[in-house]
Amino acid sequence: MSALRWSMSQAVFLPEIDDEHKEIFAAVSELQEGLSRRGPLPEICELAKRVAACTVEHFAHEERLMRAARYKSLRWHKQQHDVARRRVRQFVGGIEEGDTAAGSALAGYLTTWLCNHASLPDRMLGAYLRNHQRSLFHLTLRAGTKPADACAWVDSKGDRFDPLAGKAGR
Repeated sequence: MSALRWSMSQAVFLPEIDDEHKEIFAAVSELQEGLSRRGPLPEICELAKRVAACTVEHFAHEERLMRAARYKSLRWHKQQHDVARRRVRQFVGGIEEGDTAAGSALAGYLTTWLCNHASLPDRMLGAYLRNHQRSLFHLTLRAGTKPADACAWVDSKGDRFDPLAGKAGR
């Protein structure tokens, strides 16, 4: 099995997500190294748990970002995360029971899954989040401490809009 290495081909161009991907790739690579040198089962188990923890934390982070940005494909993206979570748990459970083949299966599964997931679903998410961040920069609030419905909301061109109703003009 070739060592998993992060490259720009997996970049989603959001530094926080790319950094987390790099961390997961590094954890999988360490697991691969432990397996290739036939490390003791407790070591393989700890490496697998680290891979699982990095993966689960990253998925939770992405899902928080998707909810905050009201990402339209959240359900589809989360379903992919849910499948990967279940598979990773199964592999880690096998390793904990002494099945070293589950370690190789985990590394192989995540090597393929991560590359495929980063290349399309995460790139789509990255583009959406970058555009969402840009749109937030175009808003100007002229309100002080008034409640949102008492504010005069304007976009970068000075046109009024109502963020609560989602309609232009007031």
